[in-house]
Amino acid sequence: MAGNPHNLFAASSTEDVAKLLHVSPGDINHLLSRISKQYVERLRKKPDGSKRKLLIPSKELKLLQRKIASLLNTVPMLSCVYGGVRHKSVIHNAKVHVGHEVAFSMDIEQCFPSIGPAMVKSIFQELGFGPDACGLLTKLTTWQGQLPQGVPTSTVLANLVLMRIDRRILGLKKIHGFNYTRWVDDLAFTGGMRLLKIRKLLQRIVEDEGFKVKPGKVLTMMAGERQVVTKLVVNNQVNLPREKRKEIKDAVHTYLAIGEELPAQVAGRMHWFRAVNPTVGERLNKKVVAQKRQVR
Repeated sequence: MAGNPHNLFAASSTEDVAKLLHVSPGDINHLLSRISKQYVERLRKKPDGSKRKLLIPSKELKLLQRKIASLLNTVPMLSCVYGGVRHKSVIHNAKVHVGHEVAFSMDIEQCFPSIGPAMVKSIFQELGFGPDACGLLTKLTTWQGQLPQGVPTSTVLANLVLMRIDRRILGLKKIHGFNYTRWVDDLAFTGGMRLLKIRKLLQRIVEDEGFKVKPGKVLTMMAGERQVVTKLVVNNQVNLPREKRKEIKDAVHTYLAIGEELPAQVAGRMHWFRAVNPTVGERLNKKVVAQKRQVR
């Protein structure tokens, strides 16, 4: 935790936790007695074609998990943490890394499944919850021995667990002078040529803390080639990759040419383009607005 806020939550019993969550102890005990029936498994296709298993909680459990997440979101995060943090976006994350000689990134393999109940319980202990409360909260936020993907509490708990890694990397940052941000399981580093010498050490820190690095997602990008952080180009400014910009422009111009209103998906991509690159994106948006006026 940022600043190690021990005893942030003084809660020992089911009654104490219920009071924090504004529910009755009976509500919590009822959910726990039927916890094996509270999740539905769904598969979602990932961009690379593989499938991600999501565990969707029941409405009752999800409401309780949202309340737990709200509590956990009051815990101060380190400044390097961007993913799942209010008022921070992938654009803010990418801006940290604009214009450097070397960009280096790596992903944690199977991040959520790698975080087991013992790790989660230790987080609740650090926050001041007593043994009974820790056990109860761990049962409400983990399933099948892991942080379930698709659950409101999983990202904030992952962030809290991974702060052990963050602190060690920030210690190296003071010595070697590089930039570091983490978007949940995506770690990004930028700096001078010195960064090349400590890449293995950065990977070892992740592995020392009980995680694995995805072999195919360890990337070193020099200034003379495309540098990408959380799918955004960061060489000279934050931007979408050239092929993505072309796809969006072509889609928008196609609908402008036939005089039809943009479908929601195309409009959404155009607005994302404008958020990432306000200058070019706004020019595209003005064309759409101008055509709407002509139609009226």
